Amino acid sequence: MNMAVRRLKAIGYRASGLTSDEELVKAMGVETRRHDYDEVILATGMPRGSRLARGLHRDPVHQLRRRWGQRLVIFSPGPGTTPSQ
Repeated sequence: MNMAVRRLKAIGYRASGLTSDEELVKAMGVETRRHDYDEVILATGMPRGSRLARGLHRDPVHQLRRRWGQRLVIFSPGPGTTPSQ
């Protein structure tokens, strides 16, 4: 995350990063109420929530997508990747 923030700043963007142990939707809500963001980039690990929750769009990423729409950019691991890739 620190490298991504440095690169965004180097090309002229105002950027910051946040790592939190809180539940994803709650942490994003707290942070986005504190500051006015044009866009949020979310880098996720393995998908959270059950397969059923994802299928019903009740998982954290879908909840944030409903709230942020196209202003939410999501980077997540692709199928068959491990956390180190």
